[in-house]
This record gives sequence, structure tokens and C-alpha cells, in this order.
Amino acid sequence: MMNLERWTFQPITDPRVHERVVDQITFAIRSGAYRVGERLPSVEQMSRDMGVSKPTVGEAIRVLSGRGVVESRRGVNGGVTVVDDNIPITLLSLTDGHSDPSLRELLEARRPVEMQIARLAAERAEPSDIEAMEDSIDKLIDHVGGDGESRLHFDHFFHYAMGRAARSELLAYYQHQILQGITVLLHDFFITQENPETVVALHRRTLDAIKGGELDEVDQVMDEHLAHLERVPDRHGRVSTSR
Repeated sequence: MMNLERWTFQPITDPRVHERVVDQITFAIRSGAYRVGERLPSVEQMSRDMGVSKPTVGEAIRVLSGRGVVESRRGVNGGVTVVDDNIPITLLSLTDGHSDPSLRELLEARRPVEMQIARLAAERAEPSDIEAMEDSIDKLIDHVGGDGESRLHFDHFFHYAMGRAARSELLAYYQHQILQGITVLLHDFFITQENPETVVALHRRTLDAIKGGELDEVDQVMDEHLAHLERVPDRHGRVSTSR
């Protein structure tokens, strides 16, 4: 889990302000900074940290509450509590960025970001990080043959756990944005076509390489891991990369 004493929301300078607030909060939840049952900082604190108005943060909280991600209560014992860390696809579509990058661009950006995250995880992972990655694999296995949305949720949680293990908030945020964009574009593929047993095998091999700490092995396994999606055709039937 990321160190809450070090966690800070970042100032926002974007015309779609409340969407960027939603994005920062969903990243904080998916990255493990705030888990289910935990409270987010106050609206006042988030407003100061992100340099936006309290009504803007309030609008973002209403959006998240309406999708069942957080619950807001008034009073002395109130506040905003995380109630679900499985972010709906409708929220990912809202926050995946205003530049509408293509699948090719997203996959090209994913390669160096996740390669470096895996390398850093091999050097910096703590026992709790390894446990989190193992737990995500176990839960993914439990959902093989079941609900596709839940399966995708635990697939992604492996990558977020790897991002935490890298101890680089900036790389982890890039990873978050890239995964959101890819999920929006390939959602149907993930739910109806992707072989979950292939994903489980890739995650296991990636975790074994990270635990082993040999960077050459990490690079080799991650190359295969990333190539799995790089061979998927995009929405227009073009091959996404030349790999």
C-alpha cells in the first residue's frame, strides 16, 4: 500500500476540471492509497491540493457516488468513504483523457512505462507487494469462467500492485491513464474474447521474474506480457503494432 503520509493530489489546470478530479480520485483508489472502507481526505483538503473549488470536488464526489464507488455522509462522523474499488467502464470513459489517443499510441506508451515499472518492482518490491500481486492472481483464477467485469478488475489489480511495488507515483499514474484508455478501446475484447488462462499464466511468469530479481528475465517476460495485447486488432481492423 502506498504511504498515505506522502500521498498528495496534484494541482489541476484543465478545462474538464471535475473529470480530472474524478480521475485523480479513481487513481488514488486503484493504486491502493485508499482502500474500500477508508475515508478520502476532506473536500476542503482535496480542493486545496488540486487547486480547484470545493463545488468542483463536490461534483466529482457526486459522480463517483452515483457510480457506487464512494459514499458521502454528513455530520461529525461523516466524510467520503470508498465503498468499491472496481471502477465502472462509464467512469473510465469519462476520465480517459481529452486527446483521444489511438490504441496504437496507448500500446506504444505502455511498453516503456510498464517495462520500467516491472524493473523497478524487481528491485524495490516488499513482501506486502508480492503478497498483493499473488492475491490478485488468486482472485483472477477464482473468476475464470465467471463474470468478465470482475475478471478484468483483478487482471488490472495485478498491474496496479506492480505499480505500487515500483515506488514511483509518476510512473504509476502514467500506467493508470494508459490502462484506462486501453480498457475503453478494448473493453469488449477483454470481456468476451481474451483467454483468462493466458492472462493468469502471464501474470504468474511476470511475478516469478520480479521475485527472482534478474532484470534480463524481467525484460524477457514483460516483452511477452506486453506483446499479448500488441497483437490485438484495433477497432478499425488494423493491427495495432508491427510486432
